[in-house]
Amino acid sequence: MAALLASVSYGGDHDGLTVWPDGTWRAGVLHGGAAKPAAEYVGAGARAAARERAAAELAAELERLRDALADAEAELRAHTDAVAAWDAHLDAFPDDRELIGARVSADETSRQAAEAASRAEQRRTDHTAADGRVKAAEAELARDAGEAGLATDTESLRAAHRSAAGLRDLAASLRDALGRRCASTVRDLADALHDYHAAVADREAAEAVAEEQCVEFHREAAALAELTSAVGGEAARVQGQLAELDRERKAVRERLPEARRAAVEVSNQVVKTQTLLETRTAEIDGKAAGAAAAARSFGEALDAPGVWAAAVPTERPESDVDALAVLAEAVAASKRLPGEDAVLTKLQTLQAALAGTHNVAPERHAGILTVVVSAEDGPAPVAVAARRVAEHLAERRDFLTERYQGIFALHLVRELAERLSAQIAVAEDLTRRMNEVLETARSSQGVHVRLEWQPAPWLDESTLEGLKLLRTPFAQRTPEQDARLQQVFTERIEAERDSGSAGFGEILSRALDYRSWYAFTVRVRDTGPDGKPRSRRLRQLSSGETRLISYVTLFAAAAAFYGAISAGSAMSPLRLVLLDEAFERLDDPTIARMLGLLVDLDMDWVITWPSGWGVSDRIPRMHIYDVLRPKSGHGVACTHTTWDGASLDRDDP
Repeated sequence: MAALLASVSYGGDHDGLTVWPDGTWRAGVLHGGAAKPAAEYVGAGARAAARERAAAELAAELERLRDALADAEAELRAHTDAVAAWDAHLDAFPDDRELIGARVSADETSRQAAEAASRAEQRRTDHTAADGRVKAAEAELARDAGEAGLATDTESLRAAHRSAAGLRDLAASLRDALGRRCASTVRDLADALHDYHAAVADREAAEAVAEEQCVEFHREAAALAELTSAVGGEAARVQGQLAELDRERKAVRERLPEARRAAVEVSNQVVKTQTLLETRTAEIDGKAAGAAAAARSFGEALDAPGVWAAAVPTERPESDVDALAVLAEAVAASKRLPGEDAVLTKLQTLQAALAGTHNVAPERHAGILTVVVSAEDGPAPVAVAARRVAEHLAERRDFLTERYQGIFALHLVRELAERLSAQIAVAEDLTRRMNEVLETARSSQGVHVRLEWQPAPWLDESTLEGLKLLRTPFAQRTPEQDARLQQVFTERIEAERDSGSAGFGEILSRALDYRSWYAFTVRVRDTGPDGKPRSRRLRQLSSGETRLISYVTLFAAAAAFYGAISAGSAMSPLRLVLLDEAFERLDDPTIARMLGLLVDLDMDWVITWPSGWGVSDRIPRMHIYDVLRPKSGHGVACTHTTWDGASLDRDDP
């Protein structure tokens, strides 16, 4: 201890830990300051004064809470009276169902009356129209009867009708008689007359054809006579030539369809070739324009700030063609190119990480999303800024490592090791207290739980070795063991630093979190069929036993926590458990056992569960509030019931 105090410099300039009278201190590169107006923990008088101040503050707070409780109770009574008055008004309100039913019946009757009046009016209109049509038909019939010389009265028309019917029957009889007697003669006469007319027409046609043939014969005979007299001996040669020309004409006529088909095919092929040539020419022009536009866009993209630096670590070639080849190689070598959504997501993460030190703003150049980071040395594209940070980090990595080693040598290996060892001891004490509580908490079948807090199976060998060294007191550790412990801490911090970006404090917090080095194992124990103790796995239990063990473990953890706090303080804390939607699918006897366990652990509770009471004689007093809400209602009702250990007493409003 003397050597430890001697290593602390008071008011001087020392490389190690130095403190000054004004409360400031410095340890290597770390420095700070703190001051208090009065002592609080050092000295019995200071502690007594602190306790008196705390008691006075608690008394004042208790008085204020009592006043607030009185005001709340007065307000509750006023609201309860108002609710009772409104309920009385609602109960006295007359029933309006008969009035509503009468109004609906009256509306329905009015609607039916209106529909009946509309139908009557339509029938009246149809009757008037039909009456007009009847009168018009009567006038037309009277006019037709006058033109036919008939009377217009009904009897005269009936007599005329009977006379006309008799005449129609006589005419039909005469027609039948004439048909039977003269039908065959009339048909023969009609056939003979038809044959006669046909023979006359054939004769006239034959005479006309003969006349035309005679005229043609005389004309050709005259022409032949003239040719014979004019040509003489050349007639035979001309006739031969005519015959040869006629044969050639027939041959040409036979070849003409094939030649026409070939000409049509050649013409179609020429049209197709011209159309294809025009299409290809237009495509070549479009691709040339697209290539020129792509070249311009590529040049504009390369000119966007930070694009080339983000894609390729080398300098940009002067020629765009060479730049394209370099980018093609880089794209082919990359495994996966990120999309704009992924870039925006990472941009939000970067903005959150650099908030307060850098200004990160997205921009668009030539349709490309770029990011500009503004720092002390001015704005720069994110790739350029990242390269600068990487260069500075590479330059200062060795220097930072030396600083880390100095801090570890002065603080972590000694103070941090002792702190971690103390925290682990506290955690083991809490585990021991939990097991003591769990040993007394057994189900009706004798099932109980024991917790084991051991190093996690996923830890590496170096961390396990560091845990063993932490359990060794500082006075018993050798310098070689301190060096090994420092190496373990250094490896964990460097691994955490390389795994992500964060501040130094957060890196230390994650790397030295002893809670991640340990794991809880739940051991379920009971008595087997053979009467001997046995251990079971959680998945071998029923769902009810699993829930029971979960709640028992939770209550034991809370009791151990409050017990550890009470052990180090003169004042006992409020041992309160808050649970929401608890005891699902547990019966009332099991719920009563759970609450009895809380009573045995000297715990108070505020718990909500779906239904049930869960009362037993082990619970000395409990307030139960039932919240009721009707399915079609807009409000809720609350009933208060008090359990006094023997009976239930409901407060009726």
